[in-house]
Amino acid sequence: MTQLNDYELERQRNIERNRELLAQLELPAAVSALGSVGGGGGAATPAPKARPKKKRDNKARVVKPDRPTRASSRLRGLEPPPFEITEDDTLSGTNEGGGNTNTVVDPELWDGRLLSGDEYFDEEVRKNAIRVDGHYAGWINPELVEKYHFEASAAEAWEKNGGGTFSFKDPTGTGKKKGGGRFNAKAAAQAMFKKNPNMYFYRHNEPGVEQWTGDWTEEEKKLFLEVAQKHGCGDKWGLFASYIPHRVGYQCSNFYRSEILPSGLIFDDNYKYTPSGRPIYVGNHRARG
Repeated sequence: MTQLNDYELERQRNIERNRELLAQLELPAAVSALGSVGGGGGAATPAPKARPKKKRDNKARVVKPDRPTRASSRLRGLEPPPFEITEDDTLSGTNEGGGNTNTVVDPELWDGRLLSGDEYFDEEVRKNAIRVDGHYAGWINPELVEKYHFEASAAEAWEKNGGGTFSFKDPTGTGKKKGGGRFNAKAAAQAMFKKNPNMYFYRHNEPGVEQWTGDWTEEEKKLFLEVAQKHGCGDKWGLFASYIPHRVGYQCSNFYRSEILPSGLIFDDNYKYTPSGRPIYVGNHRARG
């Protein structure tokens, strides 16, 4: 047996210490490697048992078919139809209930072109429709003018009841602009009974009169059409509503877009129709009163 020199003895001791350390760390493969490096002096460390191979899953992989892609109007280069944000913070043509405004047009079957009332409705409807330019040209119901002594016009009502400059940040004209947060439109309208009747009747009935909700009666619909025939309609819904007991302006606006326009009872040049009969506002927003 060959006598080991001091260097080789020190090397063997280092290998042995490393083997013990690796054994404590449960690294048998590394221990085995060190054992084989030790060679001549120490006993050979048995090689670790090979782990059993994991059985391969022979099940066939299921490949999910690609879903059909749907090209939007934007991707197909079509301009989206315009929309209207009304005083009650809703979008023109949205689901207000009733009529056929809930019908959705399949984008694959529609080229994005809107139709006028004359193009969409048949001859019988065209012949009987009331035609308006989208503007209400009247004032408050004369019965209410006499009862509550309203001024003779909107300008007089505004100036004789405080005046000021109207803006969306200061709709009461008091010079006190709203700060952060949402403006309490209903509370502001309550204070505008004499100064801005259109603003008042848009959200409130005549004082002491109950507001009705739910479906409109045939009598109410008839009265709506009579007012539209005489004074026009399409804006200033508060003043318009002063002729409709128990209904406020935003209810008249919603009824107009969800029932009257889809039925073809009134033709308004500011609205056009999708092929399913949904009215879309296409007029000039700045021109609306």
